[in-house]
Amino acid sequence: MIIKGHAPGTILQFLFIRERLRRKSKKPMKFIEVGSGKGFLSHLLLSEGHAGVGVDLNQSACAINQEVNEQHIVKGEYEIINSDFNLIDKTEFDFLISSMVIEHLNEYDLDQFIKKAKNIVKKDGFLIFLVPSNMMAWGIEDEIAGHVKRYSFRDIESLANDHQMKIEIKVGLNYPISNWLLNISNYIINKHEGHLISESEKIRTIYTGNRNVMYKTVFPKYLNIVLNEILLLPFHFIQKAFRNSEKCLVMYFEFTFD
Repeated sequence: MIIKGHAPGTILQFLFIRERLRRKSKKPMKFIEVGSGKGFLSHLLLSEGHAGVGVDLNQSACAINQEVNEQHIVKGEYEIINSDFNLIDKTEFDFLISSMVIEHLNEYDLDQFIKKAKNIVKKDGFLIFLVPSNMMAWGIEDEIAGHVKRYSFRDIESLANDHQMKIEIKVGLNYPISNWLLNISNYIINKHEGHLISESEKIRTIYTGNRNVMYKTVFPKYLNIVLNEILLLPFHFIQKAFRNSEKCLVMYFEFTFD
């Protein structure tokens, strides 16, 4: 599957995730994606031969996910659950993956999330998280999305220690392309979504599962000419070169269990 039609930063994240999982296992794995949204990350995992479950609070996002991953659902390779993650009773996943979710959680809710995640993943499994990073970049997107924080490398270490987990890997992603585009991104978000700041934190959090902002989360098909993994591949190597930079706007990390 050629990765295309997403924001440059999203494509770079997908490239890293795909490369990372290929190195971790040559065999298909069972996953659960928490905060699956429209299903694009799940689609990447399914296209790689894995099978799993997508969980999201946003009903309209789950409907889009249904269309995006219909062929895998029909084959019994994927299930969509429109629910709170804490209510999920499924277990025995090889890994949990959650992108742009835990930054919405306060300290208590994050504690419950991690405990739940550890309980539903196999003892030899692992947890994958992607989060916004670099508090110096805090802006309008964090406000409208209902973020509690942007993470740092130190935050990740504290989270692992608090829950008796081992950090398998922690790296920054998207530098420098997302940094270059940050001001443009903030302008687009402020213009189209600025009014959401007045909504409750819960409404803003659920809303992020199905954002439709032209040139931010949705792109005309003709832009696939440039928004594809082939053209962005050089930036994938650059992001890996700067993976230890505190300036990165996204962090990827994995936890295993001691």
